Amino acid sequence: MAEARVRIGLMSFSDGRRRVHEGLRPRIQQYQDRAEGMIRAAGAEPAVAEEIAWSPRRAVRQAKRLLARDVAAVVFNISVFSFPSFAALAARVLQKPVAILSAGEAALPGMGGMLAAGGALHQMGLFQQRIWGKFGSEESQKKLDTFIRATAAAHALEGQVYGQIGGRSIGMLTGVSSSPAEWLRVFGVDIDHADESEILRLAEEVDPAERARIVDWLEDNVRSVRYAEGTKLTRENLEYQAAAAAAVKRIAREREFDFLGIKCHFDLSEYYCTQCLSAAFLPSWLDWDGHRAPMVCACEADGDAALTMQILQLISGLPALFLDLRHYEVESGHWVLCNCGGQSVYYTRRSEQPEENLKAVDLVPVIPKYGGVGAHVRYVGCEGEMTFARIQHDEKQPSLIAFRGRAVPGRQEWLQKSCPAWPHVFASVAADHQEILAHLHANHIHAVGGDWLDELKLFACVVGIPFKAL
Repeated sequence: MAEARVRIGLMSFSDGRRRVHEGLRPRIQQYQDRAEGMIRAAGAEPAVAEEIAWSPRRAVRQAKRLLARDVAAVVFNISVFSFPSFAALAARVLQKPVAILSAGEAALPGMGGMLAAGGALHQMGLFQQRIWGKFGSEESQKKLDTFIRATAAAHALEGQVYGQIGGRSIGMLTGVSSSPAEWLRVFGVDIDHADESEILRLAEEVDPAERARIVDWLEDNVRSVRYAEGTKLTRENLEYQAAAAAAVKRIAREREFDFLGIKCHFDLSEYYCTQCLSAAFLPSWLDWDGHRAPMVCACEADGDAALTMQILQLISGLPALFLDLRHYEVESGHWVLCNCGGQSVYYTRRSEQPEENLKAVDLVPVIPKYGGVGAHVRYVGCEGEMTFARIQHDEKQPSLIAFRGRAVPGRQEWLQKSCPAWPHVFASVAADHQEILAHLHANHIHAVGGDWLDELKLFACVVGIPFKAL
């Protein structure tokens, strides 16, 4: 949260009688100052109303001023029995998620004020989160942190563009069935399309020196590049694959894509080269062009995957993973999670020093199944807490499914039971494996380091879609 510095509004409300308000003002201001500190502690920038709202016009005026400051959400400080209509007017003008903070002090009727205002917002169909208790307490701060992360993610999504390069991949309906109108209506995200031929066209414009520079960087930074004459991974083939990855970055830059997906299968992977370099290095803090913010890149033009990964990244501040559910080991109780060669290289070691993560990466020849050339980006993911999630659809609407888990220490020899050329994460989860197989309606799952289940649940509430935790 500290990096994004999302702006969160803060309004305080009072009694509608001037005489009573003047008596309450010092206490309300005291709690407003504490609420401001809580917002800062969450890593956000407070946008504080210029005056306490103790009349309808003051409430509306302050709300409009906050709206002009592009706040992601608003905190209502209701520490007394303020007139509920003031909060209702402000919330209606703002049309933003609201967290109602009430101080939990016996000498002040803040609980009643929170319930009365919250009840009004509920009747109006406006989203709210009620946080009652001592300001600055661990419980109250945690609830506010969760609210800010979830609402900041929803706010950041609004106006973004997902770039879909290519169409449906190998017959999968679950990835590209989303309607652009639905995404705009629910998430505020546009879907734009580019043809895969653009990758090929722009790759031809990458000169030999630039191709060589990218491959030199890969050779210098990853653990190994497994060249073998007569295979699909030669220096020449890797340079071609590098040119394609440079082309993808150019497409994203020139088309102003905020996150993207690439079809790859089977056109590019069968006749040209796989897009593993883009899928592995774009969602990382470092590549051949230096340090930068991670960018979601989903394989197989899976838009719901890309959207899920973007949500996970916005909430956590970490790169997200694209995974296939390959197998469940009944004896050990762990999942084998992999895909054909594009998983964020951050998860090799999860180091804050991106160079360290690359030391556990091997570039190996593309498997014979694909007719194209190039490298798979192989690694075994390190141990650590994980949150798994997926945006999915029924015949009516999108929904969000999620569950907690933990990546377990994997061993290189485990890859022999799966596909030894591909990157893998091995994970245990609390949810029963049969429950997952019954309720996950796609072969892809997505993950991010840490526990973000509460934030995902709140995010789903904010955008108005069903949420299911396994």
